[in-house]
Parts: sequence; structure tokens; C-alpha cells
Amino acid sequence: MSTLQIGESRTGDFAGPLLRATGAEATKFFGLRALVGLYASGILVTIALGWLLGASAKASGDNGFDTAMPAPLLVFATLQFSQLFFAAVAALHITNEYSSGSIYTTLQSVPRRSVMLGAKALLLAGLGLVAGVCMIGLGTIPAALSAGQYGAFTFSDLVSACLGAGAYLALLSLMVLGLGLLCRNSAGAIVSAIMLVIGLPQILQLIPFEWVQTLVQYLPTNAATFMATGATEPYGPPAALLVLIGWAVVLLGAGYIALKRRDA
Repeated sequence: MSTLQIGESRTGDFAGPLLRATGAEATKFFGLRALVGLYASGILVTIALGWLLGASAKASGDNGFDTAMPAPLLVFATLQFSQLFFAAVAALHITNEYSSGSIYTTLQSVPRRSVMLGAKALLLAGLGLVAGVCMIGLGTIPAALSAGQYGAFTFSDLVSACLGAGAYLALLSLMVLGLGLLCRNSAGAIVSAIMLVIGLPQILQLIPFEWVQTLVQYLPTNAATFMATGATEPYGPPAALLVLIGWAVVLLGAGYIALKRRDA
């Protein structure tokens, strides 16, 4: 068999099992009401908070304060809180299997750990992308209505916010999946995720060193904001996407190494 044929065979041997394993992961995910409920809650909370921020912007604007912001970005701003729902889902999707012991069944069904992890990553990233796009799109309507003239936006604002939220939640899910593999317990993974997206930015902002403040700009939440808003300083959307991809690669890669080296 030629080198090309071997390569094609190996690719096929991976793609087929990956798709079947992803289907199995989807069945497990949608069979757990807690995970589905967390995802639905994240979307509903985002829409509700978007409306609330729009109403607040209008009240402040009517009182003479400059609070105008495109409605899609008002909704995107609520991700500071609602992202925790999606992070919890990504953590629980893997840590529940360790706590219940069902990880043994999973690895017996899918012995290749790269395929097992790839299936979980593909499912969570896909769900994160869909959730991000949908909730910004849906949330923009009530936010624009409640904000009135202070929430005026263009189509490009909507597209940028939708794609930014979708890409961020997809990559955040991969980051937290990696943390879940490293921690192997729900509490540790969720606390680590909270520290990454909320705790660490707040703590580092208190340190009065220029290099620390520069580092803060490259944390996931700030990179997501630069990507969604189209900001050019300190870096633009393409660089912001690369920063988020870098975080996902490092954390998910570390999780994969732990998965390969440790016993289930």
C-alpha cells in the first residue's frame, strides 16, 4: 500500500468513528435534562439581561448621560455573566462521567481517546457556536426595543456581535473541556473556569505593572470583546480570534495529555 493510501486510510479510520462518537455524545447530552436546562437558561438569561441593559441605557440617556451602544453589543455585554452557564455545561459534560464512573463505559465504547475527546469537543463547540449566534440575534430585538434611539445599530454590528459570541462560546467550551479533563471533578473545573473568565481579569487589574496590564488584554474575555466590537486597539478581531484559539489549544491540549497519561 502506498504512503498516500495509508494516509487516506488513517484519515478515514478517524473521521468515521469521530462522526459516530459525536452522534453518541449528542444522544448523551440531550438525554441529560440538567445540561439542556443550563444551556436554555444561559440563552434566556442573556436575552432578559439584554432587555434590562437596553432599558437602563434609555433611562440614563433620557437623563443626559451618554449611554448609547448598539443593541447587539448590549446583549453581548451580558456574556460576562451568562457565559458561566455554558462553561458549567462544558465542565459537567466530562466531569459527570468521572464522578459517576461512566467514563469506563465511554472508553470501552470508544477506545481511541483522541476520537472520544474529538467527539466531545466537536459537539460542545458546535453547540456553543449555535447558542452564541442565536442568543445575540434573538436578544437584539428586545434590547433594541427597550433602548430605543440609544440602541441604534447597523447590520454589520449585528453580524459582528453574533459571530463574536458564537466563536467565543465555542472556544470557551473547548477551554473548559480541557480544564475538566485536568481537574476530573465538577467543582474544580467550574471554579477554574470562573477564575479564568472572571477572577483572573479582576485580580490582575489590581496589579500596577505595565506588563501585567498588557497581559490582561490577552485574557479570553477581553479578546472576545475586541473580536465582537471590531476594536482596533490594542489589537483587532483577527488577532483576537487567534488569541482565543491559542487558549483553547493550550488548555484542551493539556487536557488531552492528561487523558492519555492517566488511567480512567
